[in-house]
Amino acid sequence: MESKDDDYWNDSTNKSFNFDEDEVAVLEVPTASTAANRRSLFGEDTASEVHFANTQHELPLSVIISDEDLASLLDDQSRSEVPLPKGISLEEEVKLLRRRLQECSYAPSAASVVAKLVLGKSCSLEMFRSLGEKEELLDEAVASGSGNAILKVVLFLERTLKKKLFYRLLQTRPEAVSHYVNYMALRLKVTECTDLLVFLGRHHEASLLQFSIYVRSTSNVEFKRQRLKKIYSDYFSQPGANSFYAQLVANYINLLEFQVSEQHAPNAGSILDGSVLETLHYACGRYKWGDTAHQSSPTNPFKLAEAHAVGQPQFEWVALNERARAKAWLDFEHIFERKAWLNLKQKSFTIHIPIDRTILRLSALNAPEPVLNNFLAKVDDPARRLGLARRVNAKRGVVDALVALKDRTELEQFKDGLEAGTEERFYAENALKSLNNKWKSDAIKLIK
Repeated sequence: MESKDDDYWNDSTNKSFNFDEDEVAVLEVPTASTAANRRSLFGEDTASEVHFANTQHELPLSVIISDEDLASLLDDQSRSEVPLPKGISLEEEVKLLRRRLQECSYAPSAASVVAKLVLGKSCSLEMFRSLGEKEELLDEAVASGSGNAILKVVLFLERTLKKKLFYRLLQTRPEAVSHYVNYMALRLKVTECTDLLVFLGRHHEASLLQFSIYVRSTSNVEFKRQRLKKIYSDYFSQPGANSFYAQLVANYINLLEFQVSEQHAPNAGSILDGSVLETLHYACGRYKWGDTAHQSSPTNPFKLAEAHAVGQPQFEWVALNERARAKAWLDFEHIFERKAWLNLKQKSFTIHIPIDRTILRLSALNAPEPVLNNFLAKVDDPARRLGLARRVNAKRGVVDALVALKDRTELEQFKDGLEAGTEERFYAENALKSLNNKWKSDAIKLIK
């Protein structure tokens, strides 16, 4: 027959000892119905979950909590744990241990956790299990204004919530969306970013994000072209798409197709995945300037610049540098001279870049003096022309500027400084004679 002690331990009555009272008291241990709002460290306890007969079926710890969060939790506890004071009674020690167990068993306040995240301290978020608690935690993180705290909480929510619930929480919190999208975009998580933005109704941003990621993430021109064509078909060709960005994407696809078509031509390897201006520079070198038979050629730089909305100053600067490096000085006529509207046989000089900068650039590229003089003649102000001619050492340009200024004294001094018998010396002497004859003619007119 079993003793009374054995009856006590085998009794199913739920009893516990109250350490806070001076006398022994029988306390009701929460059952499944009364413990709905309470929690243990790793989940909602029910009668079956705490039954010791099922210990062989317990889940491994790694399934319940991630290794990273477990390490953070243990590290946080080890740093914040205060040793028990010495000399206290057994009863007081039990009370302290019981209080600490309660603190670990209940979720801390969202404000205290976010404060730790803001300060860069490691802490676990696994204690926030209900949707309401997670929403409160997210609001606290957003209110803190700390990008690190917001991102930490958002990534925790992404991992512990279904996608639909996760998106709904972010729907009214644009700051959280911004941090999450930037984080995922940097890691080339295109699908995750696009799904969220489409769910939020931000189709325009989703399309531009895909465009920017695929443009920057790969140097494989063919793969990039195929991806961009799909993006254009899915977003930019649809009704309501932004016409400006649709044209921008279409132009970029056309640019890639032009580069692919030219990849086997000489020196074409340098333009693969290159910019519009780099491609234009290549086209200027391939084009047969002045040959009307090549005006319909795919490498026509005028058409390429027009198709990609390259401004006239940019076009002239690229063409000038490319032709100058190729020493193709005669091609400048086809770049800067246009047929007049009223007289198609007459051509007019037109330039959209500063003439001073053009002359200095040509001098730096070792342009011959006749080319420099041709551009110097387009400077209207004689004094400014004289200064530029002296800077680039264009002797004829200096003479022409002094003649325009009617400065005989300076012209005589400049002539005397030129080497005798040279072409420049003869040119200066003839200019001085012409200036003297004109001065005499003007003087006679005044006497009469």
